[in-house]
Amino acid sequence: MNRPAVLYCAPGSGLGHLNRALAVCLELRALDIAAQIVTNSPFAMALARLARFPVVGIQSQTWQADVQAFAGAVRPDLLVCDTFPRGMRGEWAQGFPAPALYLARRLKADSVSLLLRDPGWQEGLLQVIAAEDLADEHEAALAVSGLPVVRLPGRIRLRPGLLPAQIPAELERLLEGGRCSLVVHGGPVEEAAELIRRAAAHGDPAVVTPWGNGIAGAPGFEYYPAGNLMERAAHVVTGAGYNAMADMMFQRDRHTAVAFPRRFDDQAARLAAWQPAGRDGTRDAALAIAAALHR
Repeated sequence: MNRPAVLYCAPGSGLGHLNRALAVCLELRALDIAAQIVTNSPFAMALARLARFPVVGIQSQTWQADVQAFAGAVRPDLLVCDTFPRGMRGEWAQGFPAPALYLARRLKADSVSLLLRDPGWQEGLLQVIAAEDLADEHEAALAVSGLPVVRLPGRIRLRPGLLPAQIPAELERLLEGGRCSLVVHGGPVEEAAELIRRAAAHGDPAVVTPWGNGIAGAPGFEYYPAGNLMERAAHVVTGAGYNAMADMMFQRDRHTAVAFPRRFDDQAARLAAWQPAGRDGTRDAALAIAAALHR
């Protein structure tokens, strides 16, 4: 078993955490730092093949115990915890297997209280990387912890073209037509249908989703990474999740975002607080991880 310098834990049932993890880890690879991703996402193996990157998939039912065992077996020099500082299911509640970093994003106030309710949550953490503006409650908890916080100049995103993938012929034709209003959504079908209704005001809707073909009368396609397509669409309509907002951070005039309710993620606050990004923050995140690794 190859021993990674950095083990990036990206728990989550969709592509969100996994997409962000891959963006950062590909930058680490460019810095000659060996990294590996561990996740319970069902997209793990497909993404590993596409990106030709070591992504290890663990079943959700056994995630808590199996990720502990896996981390203990590979013995990384550094652990990165995305969103959940003690793990999605408390897998690191009894301590980390290596020095750790916490990559924080916007969460609802009750989620912050839930995830940081243990007064010793910061033990074993070297620092925090704030991947976007955080809630006041989150900032207050970080201030009390005394942990150093690295604030990125922009959001983490998978750079367009970094993972070239063949575009379906029909989708290529729609994009070439110049009127494609592109919906990108991996959430429930009902949410995608709402986005399609909004997209119709901006052009001819087409939807990129992993959940099937056409939705609400719009042609549907499975394609990843969607960031490769966004610059070519006349307009883009998405939810206000972290990755969608990151993908469109330099093209806000062609972007309609809709905040949907989520258990932890505060899409409404993210949308309300949106500000133009100075630059892509992905390399800065990787540099912060590299600096912690060599500390």
